Amino acid sequence: MTPEQSANLLKWAASSFETAMFINYEQVNMDDRFGQIMIENLRRRQCDLAGVETCKSLESQKERLLLNGWETASAVNMMELYSGLPRAEVNRIESLEFLDELELLEQLMRHYCLCWATRGGQE
Repeated sequence: MTPEQSANLLKWAASSFETAMFINYEQVNMDDRFGQIMIENLRRRQCDLAGVETCKSLESQKERLLLNGWETASAVNMMELYSGLPRAEVNRIESLEFLDELELLEQLMRHYCLCWATRGGQE
């Protein structure tokens, strides 16, 4: 989606429901070296990320939601989310497949985020 299409969708959802929650899984931190390499690799495969310019930071993700009609907005990168899981669950997940590149996984998870926004009702 282009940034305009995305903004239109966010505005439509915010204005169409009296009480709503919007959840989005998105790229983030795409301006750093790792993010630029991700973009270059996708371009080489002829897969441009439309709207990647809106994926600068967690703050820009929250701001985008607030500017398009949502009352509250929050965002965490996937590494933060993963680090907050109970240790038993992390052990279970990590036992599913051997990871010899844990640093690479952590870098990747710092470049995706979960954002959520609410409107109406209680937070």
